[in-house]
Amino acid sequence: MLSKEQNERLTKVGPGTPCGELMRRYWHPVAASADLVKNPVKRVKILGEDLVLYKDRSGVLGLIGPRCLHRAVHMEYGIPEETGLRCPYHGWLYDHKGSCIETPLEPPDSTFKDKIKTKAYPAREMGGLVWAYLGKEPAPLLPCWDLFGQEGGIRQIMGHMIPCNWLQVVENGGDPGHGVYLHGRYFQYVLEREGKLSDDTRHRSNAALSQHQELMKRGAYTKYRTIYNQYGMTKGVMTSDETEDDVNWQVGVSPVVFPYLRNPDRGAGIRRVYQIGVPLDDTTTWHISYHAYLFPPEIEVPKQEVIPYVEVPLKDENGNYIHNYVLGQDMVAWYSQGDITDRTEEHLGVSDNCIIGYRKMLDEQIKVVEQGGTPINVFPDTGDGSRIDHSPVTWREGRDGSQYYRYNYHQKGGAGRTYMEDDVDGYCPDKDLILDLYRQTAELGRNKAAAAQPASPVAPE
Repeated sequence: MLSKEQNERLTKVGPGTPCGELMRRYWHPVAASADLVKNPVKRVKILGEDLVLYKDRSGVLGLIGPRCLHRAVHMEYGIPEETGLRCPYHGWLYDHKGSCIETPLEPPDSTFKDKIKTKAYPAREMGGLVWAYLGKEPAPLLPCWDLFGQEGGIRQIMGHMIPCNWLQVVENGGDPGHGVYLHGRYFQYVLEREGKLSDDTRHRSNAALSQHQELMKRGAYTKYRTIYNQYGMTKGVMTSDETEDDVNWQVGVSPVVFPYLRNPDRGAGIRRVYQIGVPLDDTTTWHISYHAYLFPPEIEVPKQEVIPYVEVPLKDENGNYIHNYVLGQDMVAWYSQGDITDRTEEHLGVSDNCIIGYRKMLDEQIKVVEQGGTPINVFPDTGDGSRIDHSPVTWREGRDGSQYYRYNYHQKGGAGRTYMEDDVDGYCPDKDLILDLYRQTAELGRNKAAAAQPASPVAPE
């Protein structure tokens, strides 16, 4: 458990707070690029600061203070001009650096505008998201982790606005054991209440629980350890009756790229995912599911002009929280802990090793900033457009995933739902296209398997 002071140190992200000062050393997503196609002006919040994001008619992004410094009209109603964003009330015009470049109702020789400057932060687009940097200049490199620069395939972005602190979201990634009950027994219970319970052994709920039951039958249990690396950490996982030379214990699974980017599905074949828990303020987190579906080269994949984004509702039309898919179950574990978890009341066990490990890393990086140092994953911008390939993504030939439900997204499981609908993937804007590409990939696999079979011997006449 943590003290009240320790808990606040790790959770609060506003200006001047220890964690807030750490977070201001990083670039953060503030919007989806697709949103600016619909409307080039958007009200945003990040790290407790209210701002307005815009793209002017020349394509330049601006992220500025929320209100015009003349009469406090909100700039979310501003007009994007060839250069800058114009206040709709009296026409004051602000550029992307926050400078007021026109006060058109003042006398032509007025220098009044030269005294006006609003808050402004750098903003850039990468991988279908708009990123902002709120810290001290010079801004560091905006690192292009592999999926953000991925060519080919189909990318989809889904967002949830979660009513809780960001650390609750990120700690879920340090807790690989929760899948047994949250995505096993609880998933079964939810489906039972909806009349959709399935006995399909490939269904996520059944597979998660049966694997754990088999482990318990042989008197074993799962062990966890934190494995730190240059980018953050992974979770070492093994059963108590395995040897420690297992790759999952030595290298680990589900890497966390500090401060909050998680890459849980590195080995899942077609489907690759980043989960990103962006702290908008102390009690609101924008959770981004960033998906890349990478099909084998024989499959023709349409080119994407814009990576689509959809904001997924937390509740159904009756006002009930939606829990019948994996990420929906994760989210109930996050927000049901309260706005900010009272960690003075928790009781952690040995299975919580990786949660403790993440908190230790977070506190250490806060101390680095307090001592004037540079935290991990803050890279100097050399101007050469550097890319960080943390986990290069390639199509893996020959892996047998026929029994793994994510390889079978196009197939139907319990109650006639496709496996894709058992996770947040069911909300993909291009779901039908992705399912069709899965079907084509399955057919390709069957054809390859048939071609590899030796020809039947011909009986002699």
